Amino acid sequence: MIITLPNYIFENKHLYQIINDDSVIASKSSIYKKDMMSLRNSMHLVMLLVNGRKSLCLGNGEISIDANDILFLSQGNYFMGEILGDKNDFEVILIYFDDKYVFDFINKYNISLPQTEQIDTLHITRDKYMQDCIQMLDKYFESDINNSLALVKLKLEELFLYSLSKDKKKFITFLNKIMKTKSSRTKYILEENLDIINNVDDMCKLTRLNSKALRKEMIRLYNKNPKEWLDEKRLSLAKTLLKNTQKSVSQIATSCGYSSVSWFIIQFKKYYKTTPLLYREQNL
Repeated sequence: MIITLPNYIFENKHLYQIINDDSVIASKSSIYKKDMMSLRNSMHLVMLLVNGRKSLCLGNGEISIDANDILFLSQGNYFMGEILGDKNDFEVILIYFDDKYVFDFINKYNISLPQTEQIDTLHITRDKYMQDCIQMLDKYFESDINNSLALVKLKLEELFLYSLSKDKKKFITFLNKIMKTKSSRTKYILEENLDIINNVDDMCKLTRLNSKALRKEMIRLYNKNPKEWLDEKRLSLAKTLLKNTQKSVSQIATSCGYSSVSWFIIQFKKYYKTTPLLYREQNL
């Protein structure tokens, strides 16, 4: 099972303290989960450990972070995470932010973004200033404070500015990754997360659009409604698996999100005018 963040947080509010609006979501948790978890972030994320250690397996390797680190992840990262050490000594603050927050930050400070390398993961070692900033963020969860969301946003902006000052080249490569996909965010989210989309509801959750808004955006991008797009993508994946793997038709149907093999065969034949088995035989 792949857990999609921050959706999981709102589905399990009893596990988290949450401060949020539509563009920024700050959450704090001290819940210790022993096993490795598979995760996908559907918003950009900065991970701040207050106490404890965490091991993450990312696309570009494994990284361990603790209370001396800050980790930025752009939207769409798939990673596996495991909490290390004492279960009584773990606290983490997760702050999710959307494109608009990043664009507003870039415009507010007139930041120039040269066409350089792009990275989707940025690991920064904290110094005393950053540590003080994070300790203050932590206090916003300890009691009811007026304007706590505005204060969280200011602290996040502070972290951005200080990260830019501390290592400008690296932080700009992270911002470049976000800017790269700004014109077609929905397209990027859906195509990068196809492996965990099983239905239109999943598409709505990942894009954070309601069904009406999603349909309008899909028509604009693809001239297809969400279900048509999803069927086409699933069946394209099925063709690839039939041609390049030894998986059975039943296994491929399941891999492509079909709960019924018979329905998968009907849909495949409708699109490609042949059955999955015949297609495989013709393309061996």
